[in-house]
Amino acid sequence: MPVSGKKINFFITSNYFPSISVTGIECSLMCQHCKGKLLESLIPAITCDELVKKALLLHKKGAKGILLTGGCDERGRVPVCDIVPAIQEIKEKTGMLLIAHTGFISREDASTLRVSGLDGIGFDVIGDMGTAKEVYGLSVSEMDYVESLRAIRDSGIMIFPHVCVGLHFGKLRGEIRALEMIREVKPAAVIITGLMPVSGTPMAHIKPRLSDFEKIITKAVEMFPGAPVVLGCAHSSGKDREKIEMIAMKCGVRGIAAPTVSTARFARENGFEINYYGMCCGLVPRESTRIEIP
Repeated sequence: MPVSGKKINFFITSNYFPSISVTGIECSLMCQHCKGKLLESLIPAITCDELVKKALLLHKKGAKGILLTGGCDERGRVPVCDIVPAIQEIKEKTGMLLIAHTGFISREDASTLRVSGLDGIGFDVIGDMGTAKEVYGLSVSEMDYVESLRAIRDSGIMIFPHVCVGLHFGKLRGEIRALEMIREVKPAAVIITGLMPVSGTPMAHIKPRLSDFEKIITKAVEMFPGAPVVLGCAHSSGKDREKIEMIAMKCGVRGIAAPTVSTARFARENGFEINYYGMCCGLVPRESTRIEIP
């Protein structure tokens, strides 16, 4: 399988683009793959005052932007609209890039977030409703996903949908359908992630097959010639992480979030033009977020 292309963007978040949970560690869904564990490592900021205070401190320390995320309510929504005044104040005082995970979203809420100055929305798309029910505990339809995608698109906010490989207990189910659903909205980028084995959850020892990553990434690159396909930061750990990144590069992704040292070395040794950005991988690369890595 030959290396496709000679340019690659590496996205480093860490201190450059930290994640803040607007619900703290609270989540009503408690999905099978997470059980709220992933929220524990995020910076909590539940009130507008708390969010502004922490955002200003992060900006002072050199952060270029923030991902606003958190737990979902029982309908799969993250209450980002509750902190619109904070988003406006942070944008006015710092000019930082602000993006969000919203979960399902109405047209009214999408418009409100657009007016607030939010720069982009990452939206997880599932193409199999059985997976939505068994993993997320949500009784939803394809149209619920499509309507949220359209709401974000029509609001004018940049949209970068996510598709998770192996979310259905490590097996492929609906990923290609999810890509088909996304194609309608002409996304700024398509983010491919993978089921992460999280300790203390029912899926703690489950990992998708490496060949499944190859299948879905190859299909995404084929389906979205006009949009960058990027390997998101959630794509396993240890040796598997390195292997998945190698697969992604050979399949033609335009970017990788939080790459391993081995992947960066491989890119250098194989003549790739490498650009590093201190931002979320869903955003369009810009000079203001370019960083130098020794």
